[in-house]
Amino acid sequence: MSRLEQRKANVIEQIEATNDEHLIAAIEETLAGNTHYALTNEQQRQLDVSLARYLRGEAKTRTPAEARARARKAARS
Repeated sequence: MSRLEQRKANVIEQIEATNDEHLIAAIEETLAGNTHYALTNEQQRQLDVSLARYLRGEAKTRTPAEARARARKAARS
């Protein structure tokens, strides 16, 4: 069995084991090519504000390693 076939079998097992109606609906939407998550208007506004700050050079950016270290430190607190 190839790696892809093993992954598919694992996903099928997880689907068969769940009774979560929302999860099944999300999987159906994803497989149909539809998004099952949409930002609220407020979330979109906050994202736009953040992007504008970044484009103006006002936002602090971090490397992936810095972001991981920061997340780990926050998780320990």
